[in-house]
Amino acid sequence: MSKVVLGTFLEHLDELRRRLWVSVVALSVFYADILLDLAIGPAKTEIPALYFFSPADAFVVKIKLALLSGLFVSSPVFLYQFWLFLSPAMHAHEKKAALPFVGFTTGLFFSGAAFAFHFVLPSTLHFLVGMQTEWMRPMLSASEYLSFLSFLLISFGLAFNLPVFVLTLVWTGVVNAQMLNQFQRQVIVLIFIAAAVLTPGPDIASQLMLAVPLLILYEASVLAALGLDALRRKKKKKVLV
Repeated sequence: MSKVVLGTFLEHLDELRRRLWVSVVALSVFYADILLDLAIGPAKTEIPALYFFSPADAFVVKIKLALLSGLFVSSPVFLYQFWLFLSPAMHAHEKKAALPFVGFTTGLFFSGAAFAFHFVLPSTLHFLVGMQTEWMRPMLSASEYLSFLSFLLISFGLAFNLPVFVLTLVWTGVVNAQMLNQFQRQVIVLIFIAAAVLTPGPDIASQLMLAVPLLILYEASVLAALGLDALRRKKKKKVLV
């Protein structure tokens, strides 16, 4: 593919991304009340209502929610464009891995966000709201709740991409399966530290709900790295023969 054709293709793809982004955000604004009801879903058992404290606050919350939903829906396009940006420096077999990589990364991100929404958010809110006393009652701002929810979903979505990060290091030769096994204890400590930082609640339950899946994903990454190393050794033997 010539540089002119590639440049035209990228321009059209960028235009598609912009149009998709605008369309999703506009549609999200139109259905903002439904999206807001879904976003509050896990909190309804702990919080009877959310409040806004300025005339424009409710409008701003709906716009923020529309932008957040637009970010989630259009994320595969962003990832694919990132791969296209890197593609000139890649080999042919690496370019073929672009679409599976985008699909795998997106799937892990949405899995992490869904896990946080359905399991971590209710338990975290239960703990935090449970700190109330007879003289200290919760009155949560809709804006603050949405910021809390956004941080939680994005943090878990990114954290669940640990296998992608590990396998990228293995693929580029920075580490190998032997090194991953060798530094396993240190990685476990780092995972628990990351879980303590990324989870908004100070309770051990929500931290474990992130740390345990990350440990499982890390072990899966080590197994995949072993398979990748074995495949490389097999290719080297064929070349020598």
